[in-house]
Amino acid sequence: MTYEDVRERAEELRMDTALGELGVMGPSPGLVHAILSAARDERTPATALAAGWRTRWLMAAALLVGVGVVATVAWMRSRGPEQGAVAPVQEPERQDPKPQEKEPQEKEEAEEGEQEPQPARPFVATLISDYSDNCVRGFGADGKELFRVDEVYGAWDCEKLANGNLLVTEFSVSRVREITTEGKTVWSFTDLKNAYCASRLKNGNTLIADTFASRILEVKPDGSVFWEYGRGEGEDIRPFDVEQTDKGTFLICDVLKDRVLEIDYHGFVIWECGGLPNVHDADRLKNGNTLVTLRNKGEVREIDKDGKVVWRLTKLSSPSDADRLPNGNTIVAENTRVREFDKDGKEVAKIDATWCVEVNRYTK
Repeated sequence: MTYEDVRERAEELRMDTALGELGVMGPSPGLVHAILSAARDERTPATALAAGWRTRWLMAAALLVGVGVVATVAWMRSRGPEQGAVAPVQEPERQDPKPQEKEPQEKEEAEEGEQEPQPARPFVATLISDYSDNCVRGFGADGKELFRVDEVYGAWDCEKLANGNLLVTEFSVSRVREITTEGKTVWSFTDLKNAYCASRLKNGNTLIADTFASRILEVKPDGSVFWEYGRGEGEDIRPFDVEQTDKGTFLICDVLKDRVLEIDYHGFVIWECGGLPNVHDADRLKNGNTLVTLRNKGEVREIDKDGKVVWRLTKLSSPSDADRLPNGNTIVAENTRVREFDKDGKEVAKIDATWCVEVNRYTK
């Protein structure tokens, strides 16, 4: 895939995403979803335009896109310079100092004695996926940036693996990759349609929310599909997030029906909670409750098994991810920042970003 192909595809997907966002924010979601369905019709333009209803849909789509563009431009101008969707950022040159040659006497002494231990890999405490800047960034426990991997096109999710590599989800090019912190690809899966998230399971397989293909996948290391949910009877979903619980079940954020559902490998619905508009993330907590992130409402809620809200954060800036930390605090990915809040909702830490959609915190 050439850079021009990537750029053209990303622009197309950016518009599709904008329409999707408007579909859940606007006064008539059904209209927008119909427009999206019409826009994705595989018929040729000539055939499509021959139908009267098709023309009306396209006119409505053009009007909706126009409104979205105006709103987007105004929003971006209010926050600074416009950012490109997939323009690759020049990878910074490594600043590690070159080792100096030892004097002959020093070499002999080093050879006679024990070898000096190699420096340990810096511990990455926080990982941020920055969608607009097409990068993932790693920070130490002191909040200082340790590394940045560019050319992660439409970085929507990033997780640190046990081997020190990163599992990244690239929305703009429909790809999930395992990469090193230097950006080298060691594994990838591309039979996707704009995935939002991925995680590596204990069995070595990779769990993926294939968002715009309306399915959940579990993929084996050889690239074959081990398990799939969606597209079947009664399985209509638009998954923005999926995670495997400690019990081995799957927690799914379904923005199509504004709900979080829990299923097993057979597809049986074990638990479901509705009335969660534009739910972007859901995590099962150790106390059995569920932490959900509602992007358009600007809220993070902790709900019990009956759907009752037992704790919440409000007045957030379009949050798309939230995690409960071991110390009881909650870390949230908002549009232009990552913030950590204590149990009382007080901000205790912040990291700035361009458009952060995912954050993960690690303690070991």
